[in-house]
Order: sequence, then structure tokens, then C-alpha cells
Amino acid sequence: MDELLKDARRKHYAVGAFECWNSDNVHAIATAAARADAPVIFQASPAEYGTMGGADVLRRMVEGYVAKYHLTAALHLDHGSTLGHVQECLEAGFTSVMLDASALPFEENCELSRKTAELAHARNVSVEAELGHVGGAAEGGIIAESSLTIPGEAVRFVEQSGIDCLAVAIGTIHGDYRGEPNLRLDRLQEIAQSLPGLPLVLHGGSGTPHAQLMRAIRLGIAKVNICTEIHKTYLKAIDEAREHLTPSVPGKFYQPVVEAVSRHVERLIRQFRGENAL
Repeated sequence: MDELLKDARRKHYAVGAFECWNSDNVHAIATAAARADAPVIFQASPAEYGTMGGADVLRRMVEGYVAKYHLTAALHLDHGSTLGHVQECLEAGFTSVMLDASALPFEENCELSRKTAELAHARNVSVEAELGHVGGAAEGGIIAESSLTIPGEAVRFVEQSGIDCLAVAIGTIHGDYRGEPNLRLDRLQEIAQSLPGLPLVLHGGSGTPHAQLMRAIRLGIAKVNICTEIHKTYLKAIDEAREHLTPSVPGKFYQPVVEAVSRHVERLIRQFRGENAL
């Protein structure tokens, strides 16, 4: 994944990283990337690939679509919480992993990220870690100043952990925002300037205003994570399908659902590449 992200950071665009929870949305992500003729990142947390039968099942599924549509893609462990998750995904053939220790103190986060990097780099797999902490609706949706990434710590963290890309906390959240988002782009700029060339990652990209998002990409964000936004599109499309299609013919019932998610993902991919597709 770091090969994709280094190119993105250098050329001031971002690669979309889209959450996978079933075969429908994996197919939708794949067709979207093919239509946009752009690289893409498939990613899943342990809970999500668990619902699909395991990390190895997801890898085979993604691999099939990548071959079918001739995609340039990566498969990423999103928010692994243990070294066991990391090892599981490495053995399954993922091309990038993240152990999220961002809620822990700096030294513990750094040490776990370093151990992850050692395991992953031995298999030529790239590593993402998070400094600061991107919370979410489950934590009240409150963005505390103390949870934001401290620019002065970023260089030391990257040097000591050996990671390949850094997820930063600059005012986004996982899930739906409460009120109007206000990204700390000044803080992002300081972090990016202190880590020239290192790809930075934005978690909680769903619902982030276009102008702020594009400014963040120009400043150094090379990967934008999307889950809530496309899942809501998926659920809405199912509700709409119920109005005129019968669930007893699932092959037809889910066709407009896959198409709706695919079009949404394609729009985001083009937006992240600066094509102004809203």
C-alpha cells in the first residue's frame, strides 16, 4: 500500500480506502475503481472480515475482483487491535496492516506499532499506525483537543516505530458528525512539513466537507478512509429496492444496491483525485 500512497502524496491526490463487509460492496468497490481507472484500497476490520468467513476469504474475494477488472489495489487490515489480528492478516495475504493502539500512551502505542512493523516488513507488507486518537459516535462524537495529533511527537513516533504511513487526528470522527466539521488544517500542515514525503492518512472521511477534504489532501493526506458514507448508501438502496422489487429474487433485488454503492465509490475516488466529481 505504501507504494500507492507515496505516489499520491508526491502528486497531491489521495487513494480511497473503502470498508468491506460483504461480497456486494466488494464488487461495488471493484467496479467503481475500474470505471474511474484508478487505484483503490479494500480494507476491513476484524469484525467485518469475520462476518465474511475470515481474513483469508476476504483476500480471495478481493483477489478475484482485482484480476477480473485488472485493478491496481491493496488489501488493508483496518483497526486491528492485537498482534494476533496482524499475524492473521499477514498469513492471509493482506498487503498492508494497521494495529490501532492510538488510545494507549505514546510509548505503548509506539512499541506495539514497532512490533507490527517488524512482523509486516519481514513479509514485505506495509504498516499504518495512528498517533492521536480519532474517536467516533460510540465515544460521544466529542473531539477533545487532547485527542489530536501533536506535531512535535509525530517525527519521533515515525522514527521509533518504523511505520510506512501515519493516520493523524485533526478533527474527524468515525461515523456521523455532530454539527459542522472543522478540521485542524493548521495542525495537519505542521505535521506534513515535519514529515516530508511520508503518506498521511485521514480516518473518518465520511461526511467531511469537500473544501476541507481537498485542502487536507493538498497538504499531505494520501489515504482517505470511508465506511459510514457508503454503508448508508447501501442501506438506503435496499430500502428503495423493497419498494419495487421482490426479495424472493435476490439476484435482481441486489443489482441496484450494488450499482448505487459503485456509483458513490466512483464519485469519491474521482473527488480524491481532484476531478471535482461531487
